[in-house]
Amino acid sequence: MSDIRLLQLSNYVRPKLEENKTKNWVLNGKNNNFYQYVIDRFNGSPTNSAIITSYIDLIYGNGLMARNKNMPSWINFLTILNPKELRKIISDFELFGEASFQVIKTKDGKDINSIYHIPKQLVVPALENEDGDIEGYFYCKDWKDTNKYKPEYFPSFGTSNESIEIYCIKPYKAGKNYFSDPDYLSALPYCEMEEELANFYINSIKKGLSAGYVINIPDGGTLTPEQKDELEDKIKKKLTGSPNAMNFVISFNGRDAEITIIPFPVNDAQHKQWEYLTGESRQQIMTAHRVVSPKLFGIMSEGGLGNNANELDEAEGQLMKRVISPKQRILLEAIEEVLVFYGINLDLYFRPLTEKEASVQMNNHNHELEDFLNSGESIDLEAWEVVDVEKWTDKSIHIKEIDLQFASVPDNLPLAPSDIDNEYFKVRFEYAGSLNPERDFCKKMISAGKVFRLEDIDKASTMAVNPGWGPKGASTYYDILKYKGGGDCHHFWQRKVYLKKDNKNITVERAQKVIRDLKGLGISTKIPESPEPLSTKKPTDMPYNGFLPTNKRFQ
Repeated sequence: MSDIRLLQLSNYVRPKLEENKTKNWVLNGKNNNFYQYVIDRFNGSPTNSAIITSYIDLIYGNGLMARNKNMPSWINFLTILNPKELRKIISDFELFGEASFQVIKTKDGKDINSIYHIPKQLVVPALENEDGDIEGYFYCKDWKDTNKYKPEYFPSFGTSNESIEIYCIKPYKAGKNYFSDPDYLSALPYCEMEEELANFYINSIKKGLSAGYVINIPDGGTLTPEQKDELEDKIKKKLTGSPNAMNFVISFNGRDAEITIIPFPVNDAQHKQWEYLTGESRQQIMTAHRVVSPKLFGIMSEGGLGNNANELDEAEGQLMKRVISPKQRILLEAIEEVLVFYGINLDLYFRPLTEKEASVQMNNHNHELEDFLNSGESIDLEAWEVVDVEKWTDKSIHIKEIDLQFASVPDNLPLAPSDIDNEYFKVRFEYAGSLNPERDFCKKMISAGKVFRLEDIDKASTMAVNPGWGPKGASTYYDILKYKGGGDCHHFWQRKVYLKKDNKNITVERAQKVIRDLKGLGISTKIPESPEPLSTKKPTDMPYNGFLPTNKRFQ
């Protein structure tokens, strides 16, 4: 009587955490290999890859912005966190469900110098202390060979005086003390299934579209159970798995039987089964990722939302609200925690990248420049008179406040649109210099013939009004008040003080004298000189000819 065995594949089992009490670290699976498994599922599953890549783009959007107008803090922040580093942090967070970055301090250790991404698969936590806190992390280039690549220890953020600390973004998940799994953890077997199905199809085609084989082993009856197990194991290693794209049945026959390999016939039912598995794996992956509409990711399916723009916009809005925004909040809370620790208070948010914005992305910068130009004013010279002009000079201008005090002027005068205005004075800044500019930004600024509030210029510095002159030539924001039109620019900001005509409290002559002599008599009104020391200096006459200086952020 023959002995027939059916070879079957085993189920996926998530690797266990490995606590090394001698080394004081915890690995996410043997040799920390769970991360590589996740990476492989990203590379091998088309559906999983498309969703994760799209989520990263949606989370990052058009980069970070601050709602509050604290320009010194904002400019400082731009030197701390490079957009490229931010995108890497977001990529790890979406792929692994957690991310890590280095917090590098200044030489005196009192302030933050920079934030740099550090690959999460190379960072593992130290064992918890008695209070359940993780006091540090270990970094290793290859956790499979810790003898060759010695792990390096770094303290957790805010726990030491060391020059470099590590912050790990790890959302709380029940039962997860050391690691936070991806949101789509339950879909990983389906990602592997989708990958294996692709290999199956390819190799099945190469092998003549066979559904599998029966392998008859002659004289198999004389083999011991141990010998049969060994032979089965060898055949299994050689012939199973998606690269061989078939099932194998081993039949241990009598002595008179011949060695034969009989192919299974292919039928319509089997093709339907392949089709079902393909659709099922895709559906389960999308469910785990909480996909609102597959069409947002280029995945066509029957039913659901249609192709019209309104329905897709609605789907994108729901996706942003229910999936993307919560992820953004976790990232922002982590970044702001570090900034606040060092006294940098910014209300950060991600500028959204909607479908509409994506389609007109090339025109966005023009819109932002137009918005800036529209914020300018054409002062009515019938009602206001220029009483002071701060012209360009080789000397640096430092901040100082001028108190204008006048008898019989009521207290608490209502503020004009600018914080440094009042009922009698307006302070504006004019873009001045060469009347034959070459750059589009400078041409439009000069031809506009408008003056701007300090607040308008501060806001423009948070927008890409002059693309190509940001750090490393990026189409991002920079300090417009300081760098004007960019490196080698021949323009400057000219501060103008306007006095309201026909007022009964101060004449032009008296206002000019008070401004000149820095004297005052009554109510205090602030008329500062240009707040940025280099605002009245042409970039072409500045250090580096007005180009952004080289530092770690721009390397």
